[in-house]
Amino acid sequence: MTARPLVRRLVSAVLVAAGLSVFCFLALDLAPGDPARAVLEARSGGRPVPEELVAARRAEMGLDAPLPVRYADWLGGVLRGDLGASYLHGRPVAAEIGAALPWTLLLTAAATVLGLVGAVAVGLVAGSTRSAALRRGIELAVFVLGGTPGFVGALLLLYVFSVRLGWFPSGGLGRPGAPPTAAAVASSLVLPAAALAFGHHFGVYVRLVQTGVARVRGSPHVVAARARGVAPWTVAVRHVLRPGLVPFAARFGVGTAQALAGAYAIEVVFAWPGMGRLALDAARAQDYPVLLGVVLVTGAVVIAANLAGEAATARLDPRAAAGRPGAVPG
Repeated sequence: MTARPLVRRLVSAVLVAAGLSVFCFLALDLAPGDPARAVLEARSGGRPVPEELVAARRAEMGLDAPLPVRYADWLGGVLRGDLGASYLHGRPVAAEIGAALPWTLLLTAAATVLGLVGAVAVGLVAGSTRSAALRRGIELAVFVLGGTPGFVGALLLLYVFSVRLGWFPSGGLGRPGAPPTAAAVASSLVLPAAALAFGHHFGVYVRLVQTGVARVRGSPHVVAARARGVAPWTVAVRHVLRPGLVPFAARFGVGTAQALAGAYAIEVVFAWPGMGRLALDAARAQDYPVLLGVVLVTGAVVIAANLAGEAATARLDPRAAAGRPGAVPG
């Protein structure tokens, strides 16, 4: 990817992030309820709170200022690297996100690697096989996976492998209150990563690999490589798989964004201590600074994933970076 397209995409990313922040700030402001009252009632155990305490808390939180002023103050803090403080706990939002984001990235990365390896393997078989029965079987399995909601698949995995078989823990990271060990994290990661990896986007990945491989395997350069006596494994990997992965790579960024969004729901099902749990707890408590921080950081990660997908596409097919005919769009 050359410098000019990269700069153009970065500028677009900044504009998208700015628009997203405005929309979320306005939506949270219009949402029913009073954050000051919600925080005070949460601290009092749900008991009613006097109106004078609510008014004082609103002034302390800056909620009595006009919306443009509050947004300008929040945006100025973000530009300085300050995401504000949690209404509920008073801790910096950056610290809250810093504690949750690595767990979400770990889950998303594990699911992405698992999904990519599985999709490439299955798609390569489906695109290369001459057996119609095997190809139809793969397509049927992919269709079923694609039509199953993520939380349904997660609950099925939880029931089979945790409740019935007892192979993996049902959630969390080891014993409550104890620091998680590497073994506990690895064991707890298997089911949520599998649920996220083999969601509806897995079928899209398989079909893209299958289509790309089927399109390339009869190309003249592949036929010539076979005629020269090149080893079948070399033909499959170098001459078929690499160009066949171009449509798949073009979809990588969007698929990663979908995986990140899906991770939030999976985290709730498996009690995984990531951004999904953080956002859910903040929404329940109307902790708007934390919600805004989660949205902003999520948007930044999604934008970075899209840029990575475009870079991968350009690496596999330089015509995509140059915008020449025949390139697969990113």
